[in-house]
Order: sequence, then structure tokens, then C-alpha cells
Amino acid sequence: MKISSEIKVGAVIILALGLLYFGMNYLKGSDVFSKSRYFFAVYEKVDGLNTDNVILVNGFKVGRVAEITLIPEEGNLIMVKMEIIEDQLNIPDSSVARIVSEDVLGTKAISLEFSQDTNFHVSGDTLISDIDEALQSIIEEKLAPLQLQIEGVIAEARDLVSTTKILVTTTNESIEKAKTSMDVINKTTSDIDKLVVTQNENLTRVLGDITAIASNIRSNSKNINAILENVATISDSLTRANYAAAIQNATNALTQLDSMITKINEGEGSLGMLLNDDKLYNNLEQASLEIDKLAEDLRVNPERYVHISVFGKKEDKEVKPKKKDRKE
Repeated sequence: MKISSEIKVGAVIILALGLLYFGMNYLKGSDVFSKSRYFFAVYEKVDGLNTDNVILVNGFKVGRVAEITLIPEEGNLIMVKMEIIEDQLNIPDSSVARIVSEDVLGTKAISLEFSQDTNFHVSGDTLISDIDEALQSIIEEKLAPLQLQIEGVIAEARDLVSTTKILVTTTNESIEKAKTSMDVINKTTSDIDKLVVTQNENLTRVLGDITAIASNIRSNSKNINAILENVATISDSLTRANYAAAIQNATNALTQLDSMITKINEGEGSLGMLLNDDKLYNNLEQASLEIDKLAEDLRVNPERYVHISVFGKKEDKEVKPKKKDRKE
């Protein structure tokens, strides 16, 4: 019997769809060969709960969230359909399906908290719902001071970046100045090298002169020692010199000077009389006044002392008084 191509294509498509279905359910965590049971819970809010989030019992995965449906006719409540894949798991009556945070990143899950009731739910029952906000509150409480610290660190980092930029700018300026200084140093070194090259002959001659001077000093060391010994001898002689006679002569000279000054003060001798005799002083002062008068009369009446003849005729000489008369 020959199978047509259409039947082959249809079989392949059915097989592919079956594999796709089984693969999707496997990836979602559903075991298509097990007998799953379904339970429901109604919440006012689900806080980020999504389909395929896990169902936990004491932290162990027992199922997944199969479906989330909004119920507008009941005040927009949300119904969550839970698929339990554990066949041997019995859920006591009055158990709570609590939405919790699975990790610190906020991944949601439903944790089944069993009661002590001896009766058990059957598939299709609705469980008591609840939302655990304790973890979120704890996280917010713990993260609040951490957030402040992080903000402080960010502010300090921002200031550090600004300071680093200023430091980098200053460092660049310092590097430029250092480059300039190195250029100056290199130029100075080059100039010194040129100077050494040009003055090499002079330096060689100066070093030769210094060597000759040192050689002369070395060869005349005996003479230099003799000169130093003579200087030491002269110094010892000066040290041993007799200063007593010179001091005595100076004392005698001061004594004689004091005696001479005493005699002058007492009016002895010409200098003493001149200094101490008021009469002699007065006579000298009177003579000075008479000389002044004579000079003034000579200026006013010169004809009394100088005779000028226009015609050359000599006047009769005035009879001079005799010597005796002059005295009188």
C-alpha cells in the first residue's frame, strides 16, 4: 500500500507539534506524563508574579504558576491557577498560598504553608491567599542606609574625579615646566661643554702652573721651615722685650708735662704771665684800639700823612719836634 505525500506531510506536522508541545511543557517544568492537579487562589494584587513562577513547599519546588487571570466582575481581583506536579503531595485544608520573594532580586514565587488539618484539598479547590511583604520591607530597611552610603560614596567619587582632573591639569603644567627646565639644563650643559673645549688649553696651562707651584713649594720646604723658625724666634724676642723702661720714660714725660702746666697756671714764665696778667691783656687791647683809630684817620685824612705838589714846589718842611719834646 502506497502512502501519499499529503499523509506523510501531515504526520510530520503532527509529530513536530507534539514535540513542540512536550518541549515547551518540559521547559516550563511540567511533566506531561504525570497526573497534574490544579488549585486556585484569588489575590488583590500579585506584585510581579508571572506564569511559570515556581510553587514551593519548604523551599522545594512542587509545581508552577499555570495561569493568571483578571476578574473584572469581582472588583478586578486576580485569580492564579497553580499546577501541582507532585502526585504524593497532599494539601491540608486551610493551607495558605502566600506570594513571596524568592531572592533579593525580587523574583516572585508562591509558598504553600500547610495547616494542621487532617482533611485535604482536592484538585480544583481554591486556597487561602496572602502576600508576604516582610522580605520587601526588610530589604528596603536594609537598603535605605546602604543607599545613603552609596550616594555618599558617589558624591565623594565625583569630588575625587574633580580633584583628580585638577591634579592632572597641575601635573601637566608641572611636566611642561619640567620640560622647559630640562631644555635650559641641556642648553647650559652644552654651553659648559663648549666652554670646556674652548678653554681646554687655558685649563691645561693653569693646571701646569699649579703643578709647578706645588713642585716649587715641595723643593723649598726646608727654606720655608727655616723662615717659619725665624718668625717664631722674632716673636719670642718681642715677647721677652723689656717694656718696663719704655713705660718709665712715658711716666717721666707725663710728670714733666704736668709740672709745666702747673707753672703756667701759677703765672711763671712769659706764657704764664700772658695767660694770668690782666694788665698785660688790657695794654694789648688798648694798643689794638689805637691802631684801629690811626688806620681810620689815615683813611679819612690822608693829606696829613701824604703831601703831593702839583708844580713840583716843595713846601717848607714842618719843624719836627725834638726828641726830647716828643717824649714829653
